[in-house]
Amino acid sequence: MTVAYNITVLMSAALGWLLIAQLNSFEFTPISSPQYAGESLAVTIIARDPSGGVYNYNRPAFLSTSKGATYIYPNVIGPFRNGVWQGKVMVTLAESLRILCTDDSLRVTSSSNQFTVSPGAPARFVIILPGQQLSAGTREGKLGIPDNQTAGDSFIFRVYLTDAWCNPVYAHSDSVLLRATDSFALLPSNALISNGVGQFTGRLRQAGQHQLFALPVSGRTFRSDSSSLILITPGIFAQLLVLLPGEEPLPGDTASAGWQTPGKSGIPVPQYVREPFSVKVLPCDRCWNRVSSPGLPVSLHSDFGAEFQPAETVLMDSAVFYAEFYYPGTNQDIWAADRNNQYISYRTRLEIRARGNQLEISAPDTVLAGETAYIRVVVRDANGQPVPLSVCRFMVLRGNGEMLENALLTDTAGIAVGRFLCTRARFGESDTIQISSGTADSLLPIYVNIPDSAILSGKIVAFPNPFGFNRDAVEIYYYLNRSSPIDFRIYDPFGNEVFSRLIPAGEAGAQAGINCIVWNGRNSAGRRVASGIYTVQIIGQLHTGTIFKSTYRLGVVW
Repeated sequence: MTVAYNITVLMSAALGWLLIAQLNSFEFTPISSPQYAGESLAVTIIARDPSGGVYNYNRPAFLSTSKGATYIYPNVIGPFRNGVWQGKVMVTLAESLRILCTDDSLRVTSSSNQFTVSPGAPARFVIILPGQQLSAGTREGKLGIPDNQTAGDSFIFRVYLTDAWCNPVYAHSDSVLLRATDSFALLPSNALISNGVGQFTGRLRQAGQHQLFALPVSGRTFRSDSSSLILITPGIFAQLLVLLPGEEPLPGDTASAGWQTPGKSGIPVPQYVREPFSVKVLPCDRCWNRVSSPGLPVSLHSDFGAEFQPAETVLMDSAVFYAEFYYPGTNQDIWAADRNNQYISYRTRLEIRARGNQLEISAPDTVLAGETAYIRVVVRDANGQPVPLSVCRFMVLRGNGEMLENALLTDTAGIAVGRFLCTRARFGESDTIQISSGTADSLLPIYVNIPDSAILSGKIVAFPNPFGFNRDAVEIYYYLNRSSPIDFRIYDPFGNEVFSRLIPAGEAGAQAGINCIVWNGRNSAGRRVASGIYTVQIIGQLHTGTIFKSTYRLGVVW
């Protein structure tokens, strides 16, 4: 076995020596100039032995260029057939270079003649940011990580007009539209590319990660490009920003005048006299990006009557105050400043409104059922001043009465007069009315008196009478001085019984006190009776005798 092993090793070594000795080089047929990046190039490669003859080479080989293996496709060719390979390759780098053919295992490398690859037709834009380099001959077109920039600082970037493989087309000039994810970015509005490249100055104002975009002008079909992500960091602390309810930070905002409220969006929500509301103060860089303050003592101020809590606080990441204005009015200003007035925010203006805080109510204690009662309300603000054009609301919380107006506007003297009416009371009741305006809320009790004491004197009373056109049922009330069985009957205008019901003593309708039976206008068979005058008869009897007997005429109108 040892002898066989040694023979195998010797044969392998001899074969390897033979191959190395016989494959001497790869010969390329001449390649003409110029060729064009990304276009097919016909290539013939011949394997040669040391004497210059064709070597019977039948293996694959590797292709690269004198500028690197990245710029040629395919990278692996073959296998050769009897020492010859013919095919097409594509070189993507526009440069003067050679094509190399290599067999790594045999350590044989040969190159073609030097030839020139020219860029293809203009096809796309490539944006190169600070910290990056153009990577011609590749799909991506860029190498490196962009340098961070500071909000508001200028930086220089380049835009190349290239072929499909990111080779600059230096002989071409054109226009390009520049945009950014930062809507407040300052970029050239008339950007020109000369001889394949344009160098531009930009400023991004909004902190965060952003991208630039290069877009073709109208009528051009060049492919647009998105830059790599670039981090914009906030600058140093430079100014104060006041935020009122209804406003939100808007970092990077380019508005410069104070009346344009730079650095924030939204409209301040109107506030109310002597009602505290929150005010936030933020430390910002010069582009209104939020930063940290070096422990700056700040306070709020106004040219109008107002109070602020706390009077002063140390500003770090933010500060929150509570403001309370004394009087109504529009365009009341508010601003923030540090203790030494080195940093002063611009003035923000808001509207302070008056609204109900107190109610003065005048109304009768007792009204008769069916009689309109007038409720006079004076709405006053927190200063005790009348509030004109304030909404005053009325709602009956308890009882059978109703407000004829659910909401009224106060007049110029802050007065609203509502009307209360109760037509559905069956007997004396106490109604409760809720009156509100702004933050003020009050309950008003009114007693509704029934002038007719018929129920307590042993008579039947029905509501409504007639019924049918207004309500599909009638409520029939009567009074029993003690519980007893009840015989309840209804007769039509001709004396025919249409409905009857026997109620045992103690059940609803046969109890001591005021009782109620609801009739829906239907006979004992469940059919609706005809319109007309019907007679209600109620009899209460005990073994000792009749304790209640009464009749009542009832109108039915459908």
